[in-house]
Amino acid sequence: MAGTETQKEAFHIVAVVGSLRKGSYNRALLREAIEAVPEGVTIEVFDKLADLPLFNEDIETQETPDTALAFKEVIRKADALLVVTPEYNSGLPAVLKNAIDWASRGSPSVFKNLAVGIMGTSPGAMGTVKVQAQLKQSLGGLGAYPLAAPDFVLPLYKSKFDANLKLTDEATVTRLTAYLDRLRELGTCLSAIREKL
Repeated sequence: MAGTETQKEAFHIVAVVGSLRKGSYNRALLREAIEAVPEGVTIEVFDKLADLPLFNEDIETQETPDTALAFKEVIRKADALLVVTPEYNSGLPAVLKNAIDWASRGSPSVFKNLAVGIMGTSPGAMGTVKVQAQLKQSLGGLGAYPLAAPDFVLPLYKSKFDANLKLTDEATVTRLTAYLDRLRELGTCLSAIREKL
């Protein structure tokens, strides 16, 4: 049985974090997700969003930045995208929106028929509900398929992580694995209709 499993191609997720802060709780959440990944699933982190200039069609016309091209390429090759993000002023962090704008350029879109998981944690009781709704609207408009409810929203992060930014809540770890498994199921279904760009 083990030999059969190793012969199967892994389901590959590319992940981005909507926070640039090294000590970000959302970065910590992604690290925990990587540790809790289901068997047969891999996660690659694209951690160069800070290198992207603000989207400007004049820049694009001259030469698309290498980081933008690299981001599009990892999305193109992935089976799914995982976005882990905080909520800034009830909305999207600028660095994340900027990355989506760069990656959205060109036809066919790298987002077309792409499974997308969205996770987020915050200190408040509402978690990242508003930013997740905005992301679903934006990515859905680009042809992607954000994973439907139940969403992965983790409120009150100080009660979930210790001083070293490690999850102390076993129920949350279980939720992470289950959520990533659902993302794999959605991505596997979409692979039959997703264009190989």
